Amino acid sequence: VNSYSNLEDLSILTIPENFTETITNQDSMRIYIDFLYPIASPQENIFLENQLKYGDIDLMKKFFYNFWKERDPLSPENAWCSYYMEVKKVNNEFKNAHVEGYLTDRGRVYLQYGPPNSRNQVKNASATYPYEIWHYYKLNRQSNKKFVFVNSDLATNEYRLEYSNVYGEVSNSEWRDRIEQDKNPTFGDDFNNNYINPR
Repeated sequence: VNSYSNLEDLSILTIPENFTETITNQDSMRIYIDFLYPIASPQENIFLENQLKYGDIDLMKKFFYNFWKERDPLSPENAWCSYYMEVKKVNNEFKNAHVEGYLTDRGRVYLQYGPPNSRNQVKNASATYPYEIWHYYKLNRQSNKKFVFVNSDLATNEYRLEYSNVYGEVSNSEWRDRIEQDKNPTFGDDFNNNYINPR
């Protein structure tokens, strides 16, 4: 449970000297807070948006410190540093023409759930757009969970999450249609095999 429930609670929260003291640039603080969106709870995301809107660096520091203290009371700085390294990875690998990696669907899923146990990338299939199938053996007490990302806009290289069997994620009944290329009405057996037997 967070130790604040509204902006006023956060403003009166007293925090000890900590790693946020070294962050003196407001723009840096803003981007660090924005990086939290993939792993923040709905309530935290409301606070996150408020921090970015009001731009009070002291409140931003309090929010940021408290966010990481909730996740690792003994070493919030280490928790942040570990996460920041993952953000750098996804920004490097999943960035596209329009957005940073952490704001893409693949980046969000990676940061929220961790790396998949297997990642099947198909870039040159004849019947489908380029796609990826991510497979997690175990995920939040669920087993055999998958994410299907499709790159239907080749110019931007943006792989959108079209389907997942994870509770609370996109579960679009039309998802198989989204992966077919318009000029190819038949659905590729290679995709079915890749989905049923992920590598």
